[in-house]
Amino acid sequence: MTQEHAAAAPPQPMDDTWPHGMPYTVYFPDGDGSSAADLEYPAHLPRVGDIVEYIDETGADRRYRVREVVHTLQSSAVHRPLVAEANASPQSVARPEDDATPELPGSSGQVRAGLPKVFLERAD
Repeated sequence: MTQEHAAAAPPQPMDDTWPHGMPYTVYFPDGDGSSAADLEYPAHLPRVGDIVEYIDETGADRRYRVREVVHTLQSSAVHRPLVAEANASPQSVARPEDDATPELPGSSGQVRAGLPKVFLERAD
């Protein structure tokens, strides 16, 4: 493509249908492994092997490598039983554990995505 032809080409519009980021939960390897935090705003989802730098309140930084990314799925809220229909309080799950019919993954026909889980390990 010549420089003249490139200059004459109209700019490509930005595809606003693709998300520019997404929220996710980060699991830090500190302590017993239960140190988890949700992102305050959507960001690009890191991939396995990426380096993530955490900067604390004092300005000190720590580097982590993404060990694993887990995507979660669950039945769509449209197809889940309502809490009001069950013998359960509003604080409980819609399908209590003593329900004799276990949910089969994908049996509702529609699923929704939950927050991805990003597991980190210390980077040397």
